[in-house]
Amino acid sequence: MSTYNLWSNYLRIDRFINSDEKKLKFLNFCSDENIKYLSEINEELLIKYSSIPGVGPGRISDIKNDLIEIKERLLNQKNYQIIMDCRLDKIIFHIKNIENITVGRFLSYSKDEIDNLHLSINDLEKIYEICTTTLPLNETLKKINLTLSPEDIKLLIDRLEKNKTLEEIGSQRNISRERTRQIEIKLKQIVASIFKNTNLNVALKIQSDFKDEISLEEMIGLFGHEHLYLVSFLKKNEIFSRPFYIDFLDLFLFDRRERFFKIFYSLEFTNILTTENVKTIRTSFKSFKWVEQDEIEKIISKLGYEKHGKYYVQNSGYKDILELYFVKLVLHPLRVDENTIKIIVQDINTKLEYNLYSDELTNTSESSSIYLARRLEGLLSRIDGIIMTDSRTYIHINKIKYNVEAFIKLKDTILSFNDNYIDSIAVYKNLEKELNIIGIYSDHVFYSLFKYHFAQELNLTTNGNSRVLTIGDQEFNRVEELEKFIETEGKILEKNYIQEKLNYSNVSLNNAIDNSNEIISFDRSFIGLIDFVSITKNESELFKKLVLNNDDDGNILIPELISKINLHKGFKEFIKKNSINKYFIASLVRYHFPEYKGGCNLLSKKNNSK
Repeated sequence: MSTYNLWSNYLRIDRFINSDEKKLKFLNFCSDENIKYLSEINEELLIKYSSIPGVGPGRISDIKNDLIEIKERLLNQKNYQIIMDCRLDKIIFHIKNIENITVGRFLSYSKDEIDNLHLSINDLEKIYEICTTTLPLNETLKKINLTLSPEDIKLLIDRLEKNKTLEEIGSQRNISRERTRQIEIKLKQIVASIFKNTNLNVALKIQSDFKDEISLEEMIGLFGHEHLYLVSFLKKNEIFSRPFYIDFLDLFLFDRRERFFKIFYSLEFTNILTTENVKTIRTSFKSFKWVEQDEIEKIISKLGYEKHGKYYVQNSGYKDILELYFVKLVLHPLRVDENTIKIIVQDINTKLEYNLYSDELTNTSESSSIYLARRLEGLLSRIDGIIMTDSRTYIHINKIKYNVEAFIKLKDTILSFNDNYIDSIAVYKNLEKELNIIGIYSDHVFYSLFKYHFAQELNLTTNGNSRVLTIGDQEFNRVEELEKFIETEGKILEKNYIQEKLNYSNVSLNNAIDNSNEIISFDRSFIGLIDFVSITKNESELFKKLVLNNDDDGNILIPELISKINLHKGFKEFIKKNSINKYFIASLVRYHFPEYKGGCNLLSKKNNSK
């Protein structure tokens, strides 16, 4: 009897044939026929299965390929002498009766020798699976290099080694931040799957001479500097949910401390730990003699926590301090601007015993206060659960009292307004009564809550427009949509008409106009494209010179500019063909000189400090 045929008597079908949608039908068929082991699958059984409606030659071929693959596992493993020479009791410590037996010797046992070990079917299956799927580390690394493209590997290196942001990587690859995040998640899933399927934890035990723990330096030595990103990957929190190994006190620990890890994983650490959480950690590890009080403190600090008053927060910068402040201490919506920033920072430092922006507060001016407020707002935007209740006013979602179930039920109604995007201002205007009943009283709150509840489900992204969420991968851009609509209509359009046709709010429409390089305001109510302006090349050049000549230290007074246009002979035809008003002229200046921003009376350069 061949080794494969012998082992087929011990391997259950449902464990070694994938239970995907197509194979599940075959597994159910085997169960109905009381067929349990691979050795019982023969040509007669497959002929009987093929007579079932919906089972064609392709499915029979897939089953045969699975059987061939299982056989090849056993044969191929014999090429890896490093695995075959290993003792089973060193890689599978909790199974008795396998002391001093090597993998190679075990896989070559006769039926009598296997029976004499008195092992359960579950034990035999586990031994077979570990013995036949474990690859040496260099083979696993080769598999990763063959599976991932150079671009994929570069992305992981940028994220895991160089700590680049999603925005930075997305910009380099010319894709959105959200798309970059999706690619990163997929790549990490691929790497984790390869590690699991090749039994990396066993391979590392073998290569480290069966030590219970490996130092970080040894780990880097095993992987090599070209695969340093994989060591970094193993150190990240994502791997905590898998009992492979963990970066803990600069050590990678193996499953001989399985009970320790089970407790460790069950604690479910968050960014903020209370003193009660810390007591739980201390109590949980009392049964481990090697984990003393000072080791508990090391665990907390190694996980990146720093004590602040009653709380421990992850030591990743000001963001965690702000999260702690808003989650625990801020009970009502808090406005963050140049007038309140100093009071907020002082409150944080007093209550959390911290030194947030202490240097910047020593000599604050109006401009530095504005800058500081913007920085704090930028950090708040990165904290999950922080929402805006009004412009520049923030609170944590747990402090908002609203009917969650009723809000979620409104989803289909909200989506019915537009297939491509959610305009929070327009939607709030249409559903204000219903939203007020639920407990939502501003478009800012609506925008934040919709994004919070449905971001992942609907693949929501922002595109820089005021409180607009793009649905899916359409890469919706309000400015482009508006420009295309005006071009299609082929004329100067009234704002009210545009709002009615495109379901824009007044704020959203004005933001789109301001962000466009092609749209011109012809007066207070009508807009069009620059193509609709009657102006010759000479008049255009003359207009640009006049604008520059009337720049007063980075500022342009539009009424004064209009007076000079009316008095200049070179603009005789230009005035005759166009309606000259402050909206039109200010808009034309912004088109030719995008560095100027402002309203219809005064324009200023972006970098103008006045």
